[in-house]
Amino acid sequence: MILANARVSFLARVALCLAFTLACTHKFAPPPLLDRPARKLDPPRPELMPGVLAPRFLPAAQNASVRQQAIESIGTYEWQDWTAPGPPMVNTNGHYWSRLADLAWNRDIEIHLDNVPVDLDQDGTIDTHVTRHISLKGGIFANPEVFGLAADPDQPAGALGYTSASTGFSGLRDALDLETGKPTGDIGMTCWLCHSGRNPVDGKTILGLPSARLDYGLLLATSSFFDPKHVIDLDKDGQPDSEEEIRRRTRLPDSLALDLNHDGRVTVAEYRKALKLPDAQQTLATLLLAGPGRADLTNEFGLDMTVPGLHSRRYSDAGTMRTGAEGVFNPKSIPTALGVRSLSVINWASTYPTRAPDLLGRYVARTEMSRSQAMAELGIEVPAGFEGDFDLINRAMVLDIRSMGAIGLQADSFIGIMLVRVLRHDSPAPPELVRSLRLAYEATAIRKLLYDTPLASVTKPVLDAAAVERGRRLFFDANAGSIINQQILVDVPRAYQDSGVEAPLFAPIDEMRPLTARIPVRCVTCHSATTVSTMKPIPTEGLAIPRCTDCHYSHRPKDFWAKLGLRKGAGPGGFTSIFDEFGISRSNGLAKDEPCRGCHDRHPALAEPVTYTSCLILPFDADGDGRAQGDERDDLAAGGIGTDSLFGFEVDRRKLADKNVRMPITCITALSSRGPGKAVEIAGPWVRTPPLIALLASAPYLHNGSVPTLEALLQPSDERPASFVLGQGQGAFTFDTRLPGNRNLGHEFGTHWTAQEKRDLLQFLKSL
Repeated sequence: MILANARVSFLARVALCLAFTLACTHKFAPPPLLDRPARKLDPPRPELMPGVLAPRFLPAAQNASVRQQAIESIGTYEWQDWTAPGPPMVNTNGHYWSRLADLAWNRDIEIHLDNVPVDLDQDGTIDTHVTRHISLKGGIFANPEVFGLAADPDQPAGALGYTSASTGFSGLRDALDLETGKPTGDIGMTCWLCHSGRNPVDGKTILGLPSARLDYGLLLATSSFFDPKHVIDLDKDGQPDSEEEIRRRTRLPDSLALDLNHDGRVTVAEYRKALKLPDAQQTLATLLLAGPGRADLTNEFGLDMTVPGLHSRRYSDAGTMRTGAEGVFNPKSIPTALGVRSLSVINWASTYPTRAPDLLGRYVARTEMSRSQAMAELGIEVPAGFEGDFDLINRAMVLDIRSMGAIGLQADSFIGIMLVRVLRHDSPAPPELVRSLRLAYEATAIRKLLYDTPLASVTKPVLDAAAVERGRRLFFDANAGSIINQQILVDVPRAYQDSGVEAPLFAPIDEMRPLTARIPVRCVTCHSATTVSTMKPIPTEGLAIPRCTDCHYSHRPKDFWAKLGLRKGAGPGGFTSIFDEFGISRSNGLAKDEPCRGCHDRHPALAEPVTYTSCLILPFDADGDGRAQGDERDDLAAGGIGTDSLFGFEVDRRKLADKNVRMPITCITALSSRGPGKAVEIAGPWVRTPPLIALLASAPYLHNGSVPTLEALLQPSDERPASFVLGQGQGAFTFDTRLPGNRNLGHEFGTHWTAQEKRDLLQFLKSL
């Protein structure tokens, strides 16, 4: 989720760099792979810091398989009350969700809202009213279909693992007592709650598929901290906690009054009023407007910073990393986590791209290891012929950092976030602590599980082979529409190194044309195979992507006079349009017998298998008017993707003069050579093109889940369903595309094709 303007700027400055760029000249030269002499490594100390224990160091964990480690990654055990050092120790993940946030795993659920008004985009106007009545006996676990939980693919409920027990549902684990080894009832969330979905073809739960049925908002809505009358009792001893106790455990000022009516009890209503948190009923109504398959809720996502006793408050900068309670509602659909080693690892907001800096080099420097030692300890493996490939190594490191960062927040433990800060922000930490911080989480096991899951193991429907091949040709060959000549770069192009220019950058896709030009695109233009650093000979049958012009738009003029700029069409730095240089049609591109191989005999290796994603990052403000919120149709008309651009900034948009969120960004018009840059403002940041792996299991579609089927995605926006039902039983949810954040505009590529062409393309897409 993109954050407030200040935090956007901060994240942008520290963002890593994009895995795949549109021209070879954008790619960084890989860092030198010189290895320092190996030194003898002592085993990492189990003690991360006083009062913290990593489960993987327990004797019971020593023989756990990679899959077991990945599935049971519920985070660390810490002192229950860090303000009073000493036992008991609790698993912070399970203790937070089950005791502090108090989700209704097994207790009866009563949620009753009548005509509660909600201002989704915080513009001062009520967008909708929520009426919802939910009565569920036995709680969440007794009603899994209502919440869209997926079955545990490995173990039945109650089966003991090495540090946790199965609840019977994927991504929800019961932490074991450190002394008795028995389940505690403290249920923690793991990666697999959102990233293990049921294959719609055979119904099997597969780790890595998006949890498209999970209603995360409804899950959070069962928390006691949305009941205004709930009395705060952090230690669950049956006695209300005093003001002093709550302030101490939550790092609140001694002067802050919580017991507003002086009755010796602090209720949720009093606590929220004292901290100026949003009204509980309005927040609850907002959570219930997300629906299944969407999890990125800015308003109290994960109940961040709103529940007293939060374990990660022991770290002074916890508030800078957690989302907070304010902001615009914008739930986003969950993408697949399945992939291959060569797939770019990048999130919706592009704050975790996979190129430079050299994360392995940083880890080596901080741990005083050799590169080979670090790769061995981190479990980074590359296929034969790709040894030392910078992209593959960095992508493994980025996936690990993302996993640890997410787990650190979800588990209410800041250990994982600390390592992210060490590697990305050079925070001080001794070498052994850096190693131990990383080993507190099972990020390596999670990565290996995802990498080692064969895509062929995801059952596909019975398809027409001839139609699949025709659809493949459409995907590669047919003109699907046009986009405006704008992209966001989260890396700095090679020509601008040492220029002082900082990412993110607003730039053309084709530097030979103005930013306002439209570019004809095929499906493969945005959903193409990613490259890696290793150079390979171009095969005689051509590259997996047949047209060089699907990625490259500029070229150095071939003759002497052209290099001097003495020819029509010459561009910045002696570059010219590849279309003009070779007389190529912009609409039709190059055929497989294109002339590039006459001069170029090597090319960066393409992803194997071809995974159909370029991670191209496109701005929402396509018409450049400085507005995006509520302006999608204008941006679509200007040639943008046009999807709903409501963002979750941690600001009150009512305080902004024009009800829009703008951010400054540097605009460059030359890519292959250094050109001038200027400051511009764009409204709202950007969206990336997602991977198409297991696309059939990813419904509903678009970044906000506003289109129910692939068939509907190939219809013009006005002909797509205005509303549709998701979920089952009392979890049935009507998705209304007329609400802010839900609009189904844009991505009208291929909507002009014939019915037969659409059927063929769908057969191909369902084969991925």
